Order: sequence, then C-alpha cells, then structure tokens
Amino acid sequence: MSPHPDTWLFLPPEVEAMVPSLLARLAATGGGSPEDVERDLRDRIETLVVEGDAERWRTFLREAARTVAEYAGDDSEARRVLASILDDQFLLARAVVDLEGADLDARRRLAQAGATPPAGSRA
Repeated sequence: MSPHPDTWLFLPPEVEAMVPSLLARLAATGGGSPEDVERDLRDRIETLVVEGDAERWRTFLREAARTVAEYAGDDSEARRVLASILDDQFLLARAVVDLEGADLDARRRLAQAGATPPAGSRA
C-alpha cells in the first residue's frame, strides 16, 4: 500500500506564519521590496500546500536553506529562527521520506547558520 499523497503535509503553523516574513527579511536584497518578497513567498507556500508534493516541498526547503546559509547581513535573529524552523521541517520530513544527500547538506548549512534542533533529534 502506498502512502496517502498528503502524508508530506507536516507543516506546523510557524511555517506559514513566520517563514515568509523571516525569509523576506533575508532575501529582499534581490530587487523587490520586503513586502513584495513576503507576499510572493506566502503565495508560493500556499501553492505548495495546495498543489505540491514532498519533493517540491523539499526543493523549497533546500532553496530557503541556501538563502539562510548565504545571508551576510546583520539580522542574526531572523537567520537563527528561520534556520531552526527549516531544520525542524527536515526532521519532520524523515517520518515521510528518506532524506537525500542534498537535504543533509541543507541541514548542515542550517546548523552553521545557528539552527537549534529540539533535544534528542540532533541526527
């Protein structure tokens, strides 16, 4: 029996509530205003939730992890909180899919950015 197609939807509320604004604070240097970047991220996350799958979600997580890792600004609090939220998503993903090398690399970058995974889940 194959898993239900929605088993990958393990989003805690902070993903939809916090990730767009935090990621916009780190990624807004690419051109648009922080508000435009945040709106686009909210739309992208909503589309992923409604139409996506586990692989598209992990692609988003890896892209967001790369943004966190490459961030060179002075908003260390946003970077640390976002790194922790994204790392939690990779931890939750392990219950549904096997993490690939790219996922593990993203987790290492998040740890270097200050991610603090819950105690007992540091694998």
